[in-house]
Amino acid sequence: MMPKQATVTLDGDEYVITELRSRPNADWRALLEGPFGELVGAIQRLPQMELNSPEDLATVVQGVQSLLLGSIDQVRELVVAYAPDLGEVVEEAYDSEILDAFAEVLGLAFPFGGLIQKVRGLGQESR
Repeated sequence: MMPKQATVTLDGDEYVITELRSRPNADWRALLEGPFGELVGAIQRLPQMELNSPEDLATVVQGVQSLLLGSIDQVRELVVAYAPDLGEVVEEAYDSEILDAFAEVLGLAFPFGGLIQKVRGLGQESR
């Protein structure tokens, strides 16, 4: 079986991030617990949440938005911790690109791939 991959755009160029194996993935998720304990909790609750409307998605996003936006430096470090080869590129990227890359990394690091896609689809419907 091939590992999952995510394509991200950083500093205007596309890069591929490859899913880590189970143990490194678990180690990376452990990095989230300190500064992003609330985020980890929110992600772990996602499978039990009803996400059937843009309002449901807005509730989830509001719960973690300030945490992510107030911690862009930590988000940048977490992206690099997951994909070290992106280190120099991430330093030149825009915050919005870094947050998008982080969302992709979360999709690789947590086993809720289909759910993450559902959340993204709801976000696009609300635009």
